[in-house]
Amino acid sequence: MADFSGLFRSTEEQATPIQANVKGLIPQWLNGDFVRLGPGKFDLSKTKVKHWFDGLAVVYKFEIVNGTVFFRKRFLNSDAYKKATEHGQSVYTEFGTKALPEPGKNILAKFIESLKPELTDNSHVNLFKMEDSLFVASETHFLRRVNVGNLETLDKIDLLESTGVHLSSSHFVTDRKGDSYTIGTSLPIGKYNVIKVPKCETGKADHGQEAIKHISVISTMSPGWGENICFYHSFGVSENYIVLIETPFIYNMLKLLSVHVKRRCLRECLNWYPDRTNRFFVIHKESGNVLPVNFRSREPFFLLHHINCYEEDDQLVVDIIKHKEVEVLDNLYLDNLRKSEFDIKNPAVGCRFVLPLPQKNQSFPINTNLITISKKATAIKEKDTIWLSPELLSEPGYELPAINRQYFGVKYRFYYSTGMFDPGQFRNSLVKVDTMTGCVDTWRESESTFPGEPQFVHSPNPAAEDDGILLSCVTDLRANMHDFLLILDARTMTEIARAEVDCHVPNVIHGLFIPKI
Repeated sequence: MADFSGLFRSTEEQATPIQANVKGLIPQWLNGDFVRLGPGKFDLSKTKVKHWFDGLAVVYKFEIVNGTVFFRKRFLNSDAYKKATEHGQSVYTEFGTKALPEPGKNILAKFIESLKPELTDNSHVNLFKMEDSLFVASETHFLRRVNVGNLETLDKIDLLESTGVHLSSSHFVTDRKGDSYTIGTSLPIGKYNVIKVPKCETGKADHGQEAIKHISVISTMSPGWGENICFYHSFGVSENYIVLIETPFIYNMLKLLSVHVKRRCLRECLNWYPDRTNRFFVIHKESGNVLPVNFRSREPFFLLHHINCYEEDDQLVVDIIKHKEVEVLDNLYLDNLRKSEFDIKNPAVGCRFVLPLPQKNQSFPINTNLITISKKATAIKEKDTIWLSPELLSEPGYELPAINRQYFGVKYRFYYSTGMFDPGQFRNSLVKVDTMTGCVDTWRESESTFPGEPQFVHSPNPAAEDDGILLSCVTDLRANMHDFLLILDARTMTEIARAEVDCHVPNVIHGLFIPKI
């Protein structure tokens, strides 16, 4: 297996933009900022973080202007970043890294903190646009706003104050109507909350700030296992519904509430239960009502990312990237990655669940497949439960899916992903999956080039769903080679252009393209 340890080095800032060397021809209509976010600083003066997810956040962007490309990157100036760099150690509990006592605090302050710990604001996982504002998020109740122009860190938003949630999905999702949603959890009594930010009608500058003032909880659900909530990262959104899949990766509430007292990391509060199955909560967006149907999977699985979700013929299609268990998380500890160890026995795969939607005055028949729009997915009612089995959409070995956002929440055909350093057949590749035929097209350059999460940008007046380009940032680990922004024709998965920079482009998680109008 090729060495990929260089993907997990700490990066450095490049606050002043540098011009990239463009090879090929960038389409004239492609003007905007390709912004990405993820863990970027792992090594502190006294210690290092334990898990890839725990690195201090870095934001970077490729700015495309009339065929010319500029690159810059900055660390997110969070409280977690400031304290970690000041003290040389992590002082907030992270996913795989235990909080260390903050130097300089007296015994009383440390005791109070242990009883009521402040969660990290190291918002290093996802970024999203709400109205005209760019926000970054992790899985806690803090958001940060970021200036798209110079990547300066702006104000801090506390969802606990406005919604009462302590943990939340890092994915805020905006639907076709312009309303935004996320999922949050209230503690200590575990509840799942659907959170909505309605579309803002004001024309003021920075009206993303105005929009988030109108945030509210529209639905609340009790977990399937008492007060013990599951770990979740994303959720599905169709035209009329929101789907939360409850996995058997479950927080021990007593451990979670005592992370500071007992000096635990979050991973030590989570247990995988292979004898339990997943529950699908389906929430009506308009009313906030949860469908009174017990949807459960035949087999347990873990997931991080939804691909798309849509309604067809009174059935709800839920496409996800499915993992058999949580081994992917336990393979992302930094010591393993820096030794190029990533031993995945069950690589992730795209799959399709289909849920029958109950109609007025209708009862579902027993012991018969209720699905008509898929030849392989099944939904069979037994007693008071509808048991679900998925249709596999391709061969496994990829993650971080993206689609043409014009097809978000409606029937679609194509999605795109990356194989990154997964040891399977799509290693070092970008992947295009045709959900209709199961065909897979790829782009791959070498064993030393690692493309990150792709983003699809549609052409002006597109003639087809895949009429557009694919953007991906590629880290090249070969000596004396440059990292670059890759631009592909999304129809053929062939290279149109690349923009090389004499600067480290870190391996991060999520991103988005913000067009210049």
